[in-house]
Amino acid sequence: MPVMMDPPAPRVGLVGGQWAQNVGNAFFNLGGEYVLKRIYGEDQVGFFQDQPNYRTLHNKFKGNPDTYVDFLQYLDIDTFVLQGPVLNGWIRQSWEKLFKTFQQRGIKVVFLSSAFFKFHDREIAAVKSFLEEYPPALISTRDDRSYGILKDWLPGVPKYDGIDSGWFLNRCARPFAKRADVNYIAKNFDRYPEPEILAQDPGPKFNTRVVEIEGRDWHLAVPKRLDEASHKGKIKAYFADLFDRRKLPAEFDGRMVVRPEHRFFPHVTHKIYRQPNATASDEPWTYINIYANADFTLSDRVHACVATLAFGNPAMLFTPSPRSALFGRVGIGDIRDRMVTLDLDRLQEEQEAEITWLKEHL
Repeated sequence: MPVMMDPPAPRVGLVGGQWAQNVGNAFFNLGGEYVLKRIYGEDQVGFFQDQPNYRTLHNKFKGNPDTYVDFLQYLDIDTFVLQGPVLNGWIRQSWEKLFKTFQQRGIKVVFLSSAFFKFHDREIAAVKSFLEEYPPALISTRDDRSYGILKDWLPGVPKYDGIDSGWFLNRCARPFAKRADVNYIAKNFDRYPEPEILAQDPGPKFNTRVVEIEGRDWHLAVPKRLDEASHKGKIKAYFADLFDRRKLPAEFDGRMVVRPEHRFFPHVTHKIYRQPNATASDEPWTYINIYANADFTLSDRVHACVATLAFGNPAMLFTPSPRSALFGRVGIGDIRDRMVTLDLDRLQEEQEAEITWLKEHL
C-alpha cells in the first residue's frame, strides 16, 4: 500500500479574526485566503489571530495587553500577510513588537487588500513613519484613495492598486440555493437607524430621501432625532438605539425582510432581535447565504454590500465612512446615492489581474 504523506505545514501566515464583533472581517479574510492559495498553493496558507487591541470600544492606541502572548513570533513561517484597513493611526501600537521580530528573522511582510482607516493627516503620517522603519515586501491596496496616498512611498517596495479581498467571495464560497417560493430583501443596520421604505413622504419628523428601487421611487425615512444621535459617535448611537420604539414591518412589497446583525459580540440582544426576521451568528457562512440570495440589500455595513454585490445582487450603502472608497475601485462609487449592481465580468478581470500581478511580485 502507498504511504500516505502528511501535507506540509503552512509557511504563509494570514491574519484573520475579530469575526464576532464584525463578521465583515471574515468576508475579506476568506477572500484573501483564496487569493494566497492561488499564489502559494493549497497547503501553504494558514490563519492566525488578529491583535487583541482591535476589540470593540477599546482605546486601540493603548496597544495590546502587557500579558498578551503574541504567538505568531514562535511560528516557523516565511511570509506574514495583513489585510483590510490596517493602515491606521495605531499600527505601531498593534504591530511594532512583531514587525521588529520579523525584520530580525528575515520574514517577509505583505500588505494585501490594505487601506487607511480614517484618511486624516495624522493617521497618514503615523503609517508612513512606521512603514519607513519596517518596510514590507509588497503593498496591494483595496481602493484608489489609499493607493494614491502611498504610491510614491518606499520606492523599492512594489505596489498595486488592487481590490478588496471581499470581492473574491464569489470564487471561494458556495452558498446554498434558496427555495424558489422564497423571496426576501436584506436590511443590515448597526451604527445608524434602519430606514423605513415608504410609498409616501412621512413628514417633517423624518429625514427622508427618495430612492429608485426596482424601477419605482420609494421614500427611505428615519426619525430625525435617532438619525442625528447616530452621527455623534458610536457610543451615542448605541445609546440612542435604546429609544428606537419603532415596530418595523416583516415584509416589503410582498417579500420577507431579513435583518442580519454583523456584531455577534458584544451580543446586544435587545438591539439584534427587536425587529422581525433577525439573525446573528459568530460565523460568516450564515451571512454569505443570506446576501448571496437576497433580491437586494440595504446596509450601513460596507461588507454587507460587498458580499451582496459579489454574488450579482443589487445593494445600497448608508454610511459616511471613508472606508466605502473600496466601491469606487470597481466602478460603483455612487453606491451611497443609489442602488447599484456590480459588473461581474469586470470583477473577474480585476480578480485575475490582481492574482497575476501578485504571482509576479511574491
